[in-house]
Amino acid sequence: MADIKTILCPTDFSPSSQAALELARGLAKQLGAKLELVHVFQLPFYVGWEDGPAAMAATSEFMNELKQRSDEKLGAAVSACEAAGIEASGKQLEGAPHARIVELSEDADLIVMGTHGRTGLPRLVLGSVAERVVRMAECPVITVPGGEPE
Repeated sequence: MADIKTILCPTDFSPSSQAALELARGLAKQLGAKLELVHVFQLPFYVGWEDGPAAMAATSEFMNELKQRSDEKLGAAVSACEAAGIEASGKQLEGAPHARIVELSEDADLIVMGTHGRTGLPRLVLGSVAERVVRMAECPVITVPGGEPE
C-alpha cells in the first residue's frame, strides 16, 4: 500500500460530511497524515423569472455571510483536529464542487467524503458530487454514507 501522507476531506457541513470527517480524522491520526479540509461553494443561479418569487441573486452581502460562516466552521474543524494532534488545514473555494475537489485530488493521497444518499429525481437534478469525484479523482476515494437520505 502506498504511503498516505495527505488526506483530503471535502465538507458541506452536513451530517454526511461530519461522518466523513470523523473517519478522516481517525485515519489521519493512525497514519500520521496531514488532513486538508475543503469547502467548495457554487454561486446560486436564477430560477424563475426576474424579480419573481423563485428568483435568487448572490448579493455581495449574502456571499460575505456565506464565506464568514464557512470560515468559522472550517476553523473550528481544523482546531479540533489540531487539538487531537493531527496536522490540519482548511480552505474554501468557489466553483463546481466536483471539479474543484478533483483538481485538489492531484496533490492528495486519499479523499474521504460523505454521500447524501439522494435517489430518484433529486439525484437526477442535483447530481452526485461523490459519484463524479470517485470517477474522476487522481487518488483513491472513500465514501461515507451519512445515514438517512436527504
